[in-house]
Amino acid sequence: MHGQLGEPGLVRFSPSTVTFGTEELEYRGGVYSFYQYERASRGGASFESSSLHVMAHCLILHFGKRFRIWSHYSFLTLDECSMPRVGWSLVPVGDGRRPGYLGIRSESGVFYSCRTMDDDLLSSLSYVVEYSPLDVLECYLRPDAGPLLTQWIDREWKSEEE
Repeated sequence: MHGQLGEPGLVRFSPSTVTFGTEELEYRGGVYSFYQYERASRGGASFESSSLHVMAHCLILHFGKRFRIWSHYSFLTLDECSMPRVGWSLVPVGDGRRPGYLGIRSESGVFYSCRTMDDDLLSSLSYVVEYSPLDVLECYLRPDAGPLLTQWIDREWKSEEE
């Protein structure tokens, strides 16, 4: 990683393998935007948020999944959940022509901004947003993903090498 979260400009995540392309987090005008490059071309932002706290959760979900795969831990299906926590709701993008969400609203009415290109990451974020990013990261680093993430371990998943 090159750059610093919270500073204006770019944070570049350099791949350690050719499997994954370059990824960048841009902070401009008070909004964090996460971009993935494909064929040396930067597309639209995969997810955006004005909150550093929410963006940290998004990055942990994004990179934590890869860490578990590389470490041969049980696979987490956290980003494949389709329903948010009971009482929480997804706030959809206005026109519905392009799937995506503007954020999540907690049962107490608090809005967490996190615009995404689809519902996967945002839906899973709604389960863990009440925990600190470091708590979530600690769970990703444990083979059993516990205690917070244990319920999302897919015990049926097998890696391609197996």
